[in-house]
Amino acid sequence: MEVEVRPTRLGSRWFRSFGEVTDPVCEVVCFPHAGGSAAMFQTWHRATSALRITAVQLPGREVRLGERPFLEMTALVDALVPALRPLTGRPYAFYGHSMGALVAFEVLRRFTALELPLPRALFVSGRDAPQYGDQEEVHHLPDAELLARLRAWEGMEPQDLSTYEELVTLMLPTIRADLTLAETYRYAPGPALPVPVRVLRGARDPLMRPRDAGWAVQTSAECSVREFEGGHYFVQDQERSVVAHIEAALGVSGTGEAGTR
Repeated sequence: MEVEVRPTRLGSRWFRSFGEVTDPVCEVVCFPHAGGSAAMFQTWHRATSALRITAVQLPGREVRLGERPFLEMTALVDALVPALRPLTGRPYAFYGHSMGALVAFEVLRRFTALELPLPRALFVSGRDAPQYGDQEEVHHLPDAELLARLRAWEGMEPQDLSTYEELVTLMLPTIRADLTLAETYRYAPGPALPVPVRVLRGARDPLMRPRDAGWAVQTSAECSVREFEGGHYFVQDQERSVVAHIEAALGVSGTGEAGTR
């Protein structure tokens, strides 16, 4: 079934919403990984009737393919905050995967500084806490070496490589730009966030430190950790479980198109 994609109520090229939610309890704003797009979250609505799923659409991909991607975090946050600001008038939460976790964290810090209404929780996955730099920097590698590292992160098998490399080669400039943004990011110490931080991690993710990966020190509220089967991109295989976990952490319940889980 083809997923209906439409601009979110935020009314901006920065966002896409998926599916129909008649009476959502909370809006979950999702930030994709390096090289990822809003489409990463296009089927999440099938797993919930309580959450409205809105995904951030960064420049350099999908309908914004012709736009230059950001290379620096502060510039990206400066552009995102005014676009995101309207959502603070209703219940919402942030979810960020890998690079998206860093972006969500820095947007939330800016919201705090501006004294805007804050989200119910910050969900982060596939990423160490911002006070830690990347364990491996790859944005400067030649194309062939960069492709090899991306394959290793995704656990690709040889038979998968032909389709994978064609797509990734097309997107390689955007992926490299996103990796540059994430790997050149430098954390500036500041007050802990007054919202709960919910850490999601793959049991075999080579890019995360153990346990809470350092996120507990970034909240003055509560930090929880939930481990899922899989590697760095566990969310692709554990989508329903991830959405169910978000619902439970937010204290809401709902079922998607496929019925009860």
